[in-house]
Amino acid sequence: MIQYNKILIVGCGLIGGSLALAFRSHGVVKEIVGVDLDTEGLNKALSLGVIDAAYSRVEETVSDVDLIILAVPVQQTIRQLEILSKLPIKKGCIITDVSSTKSDICKYARTHMPKDISFVGGHPMAGSEKSGITAASPRLFENAAYILTPDPDCDPAAVDKVRKTFEQIRAHVLVMDPVQHDQIVAAVSHVPHVVAALLVDQVADLGQANPLYSRLAAGGFRDVTRIASGSPVMWRDIILTNREPVLYLLKDWIKRIEDIVNWINEADPKEIESFFARTRDWRDALPAKAKGAATHYYEFTIDVEDKPGIIGNVATILGQHEINLRNIGILENREEVNGQLLLSFSSFRDQEEAMRLLLGHGYKVYVRE
Repeated sequence: MIQYNKILIVGCGLIGGSLALAFRSHGVVKEIVGVDLDTEGLNKALSLGVIDAAYSRVEETVSDVDLIILAVPVQQTIRQLEILSKLPIKKGCIITDVSSTKSDICKYARTHMPKDISFVGGHPMAGSEKSGITAASPRLFENAAYILTPDPDCDPAAVDKVRKTFEQIRAHVLVMDPVQHDQIVAAVSHVPHVVAALLVDQVADLGQANPLYSRLAAGGFRDVTRIASGSPVMWRDIILTNREPVLYLLKDWIKRIEDIVNWINEADPKEIESFFARTRDWRDALPAKAKGAATHYYEFTIDVEDKPGIIGNVATILGQHEINLRNIGILENREEVNGQLLLSFSSFRDQEEAMRLLLGHGYKVYVRE
């Protein structure tokens, strides 16, 4: 079993806080210290027992740390590496990060960090629709892909220790080259965010002249564009630090759009049907329970009567069985989904148990794949 005497987490938000909680629950560490410029969030992490000590700067606590985790946005990660490269870090200390792009960060670490310090790039493919320390969960990384992108010259023992550390919190660890990582996540995460944002932008422009667009933008549209609600600053940095793969894929996207335009212009039913068939088949073959680069939601919809107290009744059924209902939404139309209440859960286990209970109480349940 892996155990560190002291771990420093820079950035005590959702990811940093969840790592701290996961390390505690799995016996990874004796002491956790946190650094964050957000004083309110840092103090909250301390008061909740997520961390044992709080500091505003890494200079105040870095000398005796065994593992440093940079849980901050991409550009801040590079800035923190610049600061750390000039500090008296303990020999043999390991540094890792959680950024969504890896090439720029790994290149900077390779050329600037001391030789007796091991940097192992990391990217946990787990997240939540919520943010901040109060949304942190020790189970966030369970069954999630956790990618490591070590430099070829990195100490193999350090890479192995980091791998075992994240396996100990029940993540599925994959090791790959930073360039390959950036190419893959550009396709499965970064470009989808751009496309979702473009869809929102288009409908928002149309809605300026006709309010019915926003009024009817529910059901399928909200589902397809949900990821467009991410932090603009974070996504700006992600796109700018992964420019080449994103540009390549967007140019390919333009070509595919042109193909669809031609099929529609030519009223070609064979090509149009073939397109929807192959995309449906590939999408339906994806593992339903696996966590990937985009946020995974454990949710389903149920039919309910339109009467007072119905939401409270559903919540009471789940609460009596200690099921954590993370969110509940009222669907204003029935486009594509035959249900009115959308229920979201923090784990697949809670989702399954909630389905069993509500089915037992006579509700019709529709799983959203």
